[in-house]
Amino acid sequence: MKERIVEILMYIMSEIQSENGIADIDVGDLRNKGYTQSEISAAFSWLYDNMKLNEVGITHQGAPADGSRRVLHEVEKQMLSTEAQGYLIQLRELGLLDDRDLELVIERVIMSGFEKLAPSELQEIVASVLMAKSGNGPEANRSVLYNRDTIH
Repeated sequence: MKERIVEILMYIMSEIQSENGIADIDVGDLRNKGYTQSEISAAFSWLYDNMKLNEVGITHQGAPADGSRRVLHEVEKQMLSTEAQGYLIQLRELGLLDDRDLELVIERVIMSGFEKLAPSELQEIVASVLMAKSGNGPEANRSVLYNRDTIH
């Protein structure tokens, strides 16, 4: 389910970068693509918890800056397929991954020991990094389940 939320986040952020306001995003289009209302709500909730809201739209506190870019080392390139490398660039440019998140994803890829991870496999790692930092409140990053919690 987390991977599907990342897909929704990518859709939302690309819509926002296309000069659409957050209120103009067609949630019906997401439902037509097979996403549940719960997944859509979780994605919007993640955005509100982790992005900075302003009058214009949403900005990520770690959004890509003009200037330097992270270059993958040869060992890192061996671990990721070309498509997976492009997927990471896309997530970074959309503002979903900041510098710290990108380093965490790359670290987990290297620790996995796999070679030439596909975007679908990388998406699971990205989802775990993004959802681990979800929220800033007292319930963020907790490992204890409450009665109202659901495991998917």
